Amino acid sequence: MKITRKNFIKASSLIAGGFLLPNTNVIAKFIASPSGFRIIRDNIGIYTERGGTIGWFISDDAVVVVDSQYEETAKNFVRGVKQKTQRNIDLLFNTHHHGDHTNGNIYLKDFTSIIAAHENCVELQKKFYGNNPDKPQAYANVTFRDEWTFDLGKEKLYAKHYCAAHTGGDAVIQFVNSNVVHMGDLVFNKTFPFIDLPGGASLNGWIEFLEKAATHFSKDTIYIFGHAASTDLLTGSQKDLYCMRDYITALLDFVSKEIKNGKTKEEVAASTEIPGVVDIKEQREGMKKMNLERAYEYLTTKQAPSF
Repeated sequence: MKITRKNFIKASSLIAGGFLLPNTNVIAKFIASPSGFRIIRDNIGIYTERGGTIGWFISDDAVVVVDSQYEETAKNFVRGVKQKTQRNIDLLFNTHHHGDHTNGNIYLKDFTSIIAAHENCVELQKKFYGNNPDKPQAYANVTFRDEWTFDLGKEKLYAKHYCAAHTGGDAVIQFVNSNVVHMGDLVFNKTFPFIDLPGGASLNGWIEFLEKAATHFSKDTIYIFGHAASTDLLTGSQKDLYCMRDYITALLDFVSKEIKNGKTKEEVAASTEIPGVVDIKEQREGMKKMNLERAYEYLTTKQAPSF
């Protein structure tokens, strides 16, 4: 919406008169959000710049951040948050250990006393990023094994880990009352995913995780995805979880048949298409080939660590 002087004065007078509370959708209709910020539902939105999608909740009761991208983009994110509220961050949650979701922890730790994640997320972050003095890390100081809840006054958080999937330490987190769920990288919407076998990925577990999440949450749940073919696809519905499940299933079915037919990894990776897979784009060149290679490795060696 274009902000006119008339609308700005109207919004400002309402705020000054105390008729509107900070961070409501009504104010958002009058005052433009900083670049990269988008409201999803109620006091919940996303921030996009570089790396995995950041989810945020900002109210008079609490500020919650889900994932942190990189240190430099986390700084830009905080500048935007400070235009919405003067509260510190009550909680930072990491959906998994990958650097485009956790490297910003090192900056955000100065604005919060609680970083939460699945217990394997911390171990994997230490394993893959913990020995580089040029890129110091900040790790979760609150961890859980299966599920975890946190009260925020008028809102409540619920986090769940079912099994190894995209990594060995994935967890989804729900803003219960608003019914918004951040899926982390369990959904790459309409784009080929990153498959991290050294980081504990399990393709069969990924299918199981998506099926359980889709049935656990209600049909009107809004989901936030770590990556997508375009920014407008970073949120979606239960249908998108099933589409992601169907892609991984088709990938495994195809590669399994090719292995039985005696194909080598190089031959499988050279395949121009995966039967049954349509409307999925490469965000980076070579991602489809990588998916075929990782599926081959997964099915022939099962060398991914067990968590």
